[in-house]
Amino acid sequence: MHLFKKMNTAKSGSEKANKVELIIEASQKRFGLFGIEKTSMREIANDLKLSKASLYYYFPDKESLYKAVVEKEQIEFISKISERIFSIQEPEQLLLEYANARLSYFRTLLNLSRLRLEDYSELKPGFRETIQDFKEKEKEILKRIFEKGISSGIFFINDTDQTASLFLDLLKGLRTTLVNEKKTLFIEQEEYDLLLQKTIAFTNIFIKSLKYN
Repeated sequence: MHLFKKMNTAKSGSEKANKVELIIEASQKRFGLFGIEKTSMREIANDLKLSKASLYYYFPDKESLYKAVVEKEQIEFISKISERIFSIQEPEQLLLEYANARLSYFRTLLNLSRLRLEDYSELKPGFRETIQDFKEKEKEILKRIFEKGISSGIFFINDTDQTASLFLDLLKGLRTTLVNEKKTLFIEQEEYDLLLQKTIAFTNIFIKSLKYN
């Protein structure tokens, strides 16, 4: 009797997790296209062929659902970028590949880009925590790169945390300038190529500053 109950509980938990995953994936597409302000819970429910009541059972409001979507993209971003860059040995090439990979992934992970580029001052404070948490994870990756450069005698950095923050802020500034001019998150290939050129040029200048301090 108890074993049967445990099996049913495990099955119920698995089904709920699968349903949550499906909801997040469907919401990721709609939020990515239209943003949180122009997306309704009814539209997401219709995409999934669910009732609004069923959707609210899993997520109490639109903000909590959007937060789950962004956090999913954060995990995906950190995992992919870590896998992509840490097979490289040279610190300078590591930093260049990080900048390249970061731009590439931000192009596809629209909700993560949107949250970091738009003004969400009206939303719940949890969004600011989500942004800050992600920045800290990015900084840890960069600090590992900088520390590798320091131990190799290539980089001369007094404060890796401060240097990582500066590098991220400047990379964000390059992207923000382009997106603000377009008033859209969608970047055409020609624009992406130009932004990539600027990003690589900036990163090379930044590397020189680390070597000659």
